[in-house]
Parts: sequence; structure tokens; C-alpha cells
Amino acid sequence: MQKVILFVLLLTSSLVFCQETLLRGLVSETRVTSDTLDVPYSIFLPRNYSTDRPEKVLFVFDPSGEGTRAARLFVSSIDGQDFVVVANNKPLYNDLDSLDVNANIAVQIMKDVFLKVAINKNEVYMAGLKSGAQVASAVSYIITGSKNLLLVDDVFYANQYLQRSKRNTVMGVVGEASANYYQMEDYFDMMRTFDSDNTLYEYSDTNTWPSAAFLGTLINRLSHLNAERLDLEVPDTIWQKHAKFDLNTTRNLIEQEEYLTAYDLVTDIKSDYRGNVDLGPIRDLQRSLRRSDAYKSAKRKNKSGNLEEVLLLDDVSYFLEEDIALANFENLGYWDSRINDFKLAAKNSLKPKEQKVAKRMLGYLDYTVNDFLTLNRVGLIDQRIFSNVLMTMLHTDDYQSYLDIINLSAQDEDYNTAYFYLEELLKQGYTSYDVLYEIPNTELLKIKPIYNELISTYLGKSKF
Repeated sequence: MQKVILFVLLLTSSLVFCQETLLRGLVSETRVTSDTLDVPYSIFLPRNYSTDRPEKVLFVFDPSGEGTRAARLFVSSIDGQDFVVVANNKPLYNDLDSLDVNANIAVQIMKDVFLKVAINKNEVYMAGLKSGAQVASAVSYIITGSKNLLLVDDVFYANQYLQRSKRNTVMGVVGEASANYYQMEDYFDMMRTFDSDNTLYEYSDTNTWPSAAFLGTLINRLSHLNAERLDLEVPDTIWQKHAKFDLNTTRNLIEQEEYLTAYDLVTDIKSDYRGNVDLGPIRDLQRSLRRSDAYKSAKRKNKSGNLEEVLLLDDVSYFLEEDIALANFENLGYWDSRINDFKLAAKNSLKPKEQKVAKRMLGYLDYTVNDFLTLNRVGLIDQRIFSNVLMTMLHTDDYQSYLDIINLSAQDEDYNTAYFYLEELLKQGYTSYDVLYEIPNTELLKIKPIYNELISTYLGKSKF
């Protein structure tokens, strides 16, 4: 995050427009280029775009780098609105360590757009999916104008950004069985204390971008709230057009059997449009949905089991934090059993409620352990070994965790643990022979007979 700050002044400086010709009314591809940099991205300019009239801009951060597809999705979702839409064509990295790299990619793209296109600095919007949502939230803490966020299935937050986060308006979407469910729920609980308009919606599946209609309505909500914040005049025709669009979005959600999300959304848009359009059609849809058997049934199912889940989360959270802090190796058997139970439940589609909760729990365990390891890179050897062992339980093919255990055990002169996890790593099919002799802090370990015998047994050769 510190590296990104180097680019902030470039973004907030006066705009300089280059001579590159960008197409209007179509998504086209361009790139940030220099002697050391080549970052491709896609961009859409409205048909009536003019350098004499700065436009709103929506930066979309797609984790797989499918910028053209993502840009077209959002262009269709906000059809007829004067937005410049920009999306990355370079894949983002998908781990906590890579946030700086991903944020730098994002800021380079933003800087390039600000140089090429006339942008209204008060109407900068950002949307992101998964690692792209981390990027959007991270960049918002360091670039003053980017206050309007749409985060799908992930978020980045750290306590040092508390004051900066208060200025943001945020719409969120999280999958009911998302690994990031609890993380996003906690974030939005905090954000709602700053502004009740910050809203998190649940959705059946957010492994990909939600529908264009749903995205469009959330962008509409951000646009309305931003106009209110800036005291901008919105024409009646725009209010009416948006209201019609958002009602259709709610109907689509009902058809998709997303009853709870539909009800939350229609309630929110009723508040947004109060005093701006005739609320009759919105009230009618809300009333009809509230009285429907399908909505009542969905609400009952959602309530049942909630207390059990809260108690389970409290239990898992308390013991996990305590065991990591104490490096309680005696409890590894307990965690192995608990994690395996969650994995089995997460695969059992015959029990959807238990499956959903198990996926959330596995996500919570994964994030909490990964977060500890990311924030504690030196010292605390026992705690880091314990946490890496948990990571091997969560992800048996997470080779780096095995390598880290060998490294840390060698530092601690606990060679039996190092041998055990070396063999476990080799059992998982690890074949990077040279890396096994380059693990830090293993100078004495790697010349010992047992270490070499294990490597020779599984890989057919050894160095010593």
C-alpha cells in the first residue's frame, strides 16, 4: 500500500490530454506504456463524449483480467448514462501479499485515463470482484476522489484506514456461501455506523459478476447518493428512467427466487426515490413481495439456524485465536477433525443450510490464519509453525506452507518436525528438487542423511 501513495499526486494534478484517439460508443483496448511498463486495459467512452465536458468514470477491477468482457457488462448495466467505463486486461494476483502489486496496476491505469480523458474528479466510481474488490477498497483509502465503491465478494480494510474509510459510500454483494461472508459482514457493520446508506446484499452465487441489471441498480444507488452528497440537480427524466430500471431489476431478482435480496433492494430504492418519483409502483411491488408465500418461506428458512451459526462462529473464533496465540500444538488433532467435518459438510448438497455454513466457516478459518501469517513474518516461530500446519489442513496442496514449516522448524532446531513435513510435502506430489535445497535457514538440515534419504525416496536422487 505504501508504494501506491507515490502515484497519488499524479492522479490529483491537473489533467493533460494526449492525442490518442479513443472510440466513442464502443469498448476499445488501449494500454499504459513506458520503457518499463506495459499494462493493457479496455475503455468505453459515451457516444456524446466531449473533452469540453468532463464525464463520470467507473473503474472496474476484474480478477481474471477480462477487461473487455467486464467493461461491456457494466456498459450494458448503465446503458444511456454518461459514464466512462474502464477495466483492466491484466490479471490480478490472488493473495494478500500481492495487494501492493495489484493496487499499483490499478493506479497506473487510473493515472493513464486521467491523462487521456476529461474526467469529473467528483464522480469517480470503482467496482471490483474478489481480488478486484480488495483493490478498489484499498485504492479508495489513498485517492481522495474515489469515494463511490461497489465491492463484490471481498474487501480490504485495515485499522489505519479508519478515518479515510468514513468518507466512502459503499454497495456490497456477497455470496450466501462465500468464503468472505463473515469478513464482508463485519466490514459493512462498521461502515453502517458511519452512514446507514452503506449496504451489503446477499446473493446466491458471486463467483462471477452478478447480473448486469443488479449491477446497474447498485451503480444507480451510488449515483443517487453521490448526487445528494454533492447537491447535484438530477433531471426528472433521469429519476423516472432509473426508477423504471430498478423496478425491473427487483422483478428479475424475484423471478430468480432471490426473494430476500429483492425485498431488501426494493425497500432501499423506495427510500432513494422518495420525493423524486411516484412511489406507488415501488410500494405495490414491496407490498406484494412481503405478502407472498415465497418470501415468507425464505425469511423463515433464513432465521432458522441463525442462532446456532452465531454460537458456532463465536466458538471457532475464540478457540482459533487462543490456539494461535499459544501455539497449542496439542489441539491440532481437534482442528484437523473440525476442518475435515467442515469440508465434508461443504460438499454435501443434500443439506444446503449446513453446506452454506461450512463454506463460511472454512473461509473464516482460511482468512484468519492467512491474515496472521501475513502480518507476522518474523519472530513468533511456534505460532507461525502452528498456523502453517493449519494451512496444510485447509489446503493439502498449499506447498508454500510445508516449505515454511521446514524453514521455521530448522530455525528452531526441531528437525523431526521438518522431516515429517518434508515427507508430507513429497507425498502431495511436490517435485521441485532444487527448491528443497534452497529453503532458507536449512544449511545444517539439508546435509543430514534423513533429509536426503526422503528426497531420494520420492524424487529418485539427492544432493548429499
